[in-house]
Amino acid sequence: MLTSVDPDLTAADILQRAVDKHCACDCMLPRTTYRLLYPDGQPVEFIPGTQEPFSLVKYKLFVGKAYQKLVLFLCDAEDYSAGTSPH
Repeated sequence: MLTSVDPDLTAADILQRAVDKHCACDCMLPRTTYRLLYPDGQPVEFIPGTQEPFSLVKYKLFVGKAYQKLVLFLCDAEDYSAGTSPH
């Protein structure tokens, strides 16, 4: 099944869709506040190394990978603030 990807998705858009999808697939996942993180554990706000706001297409161009190869992580916001994120 092919799905189209909106290249203009923002970090907030992706975060909301990820939380909705994960909560739908795992009823034990708490509905709490999450942060969207890059693989190195940094919050997704800007394109890495710039002050340019994140958009999916800009991140794809920065990484140089296909959309299906892009990786971002969800982290409980309290864990992130406490410094206990998985990265």
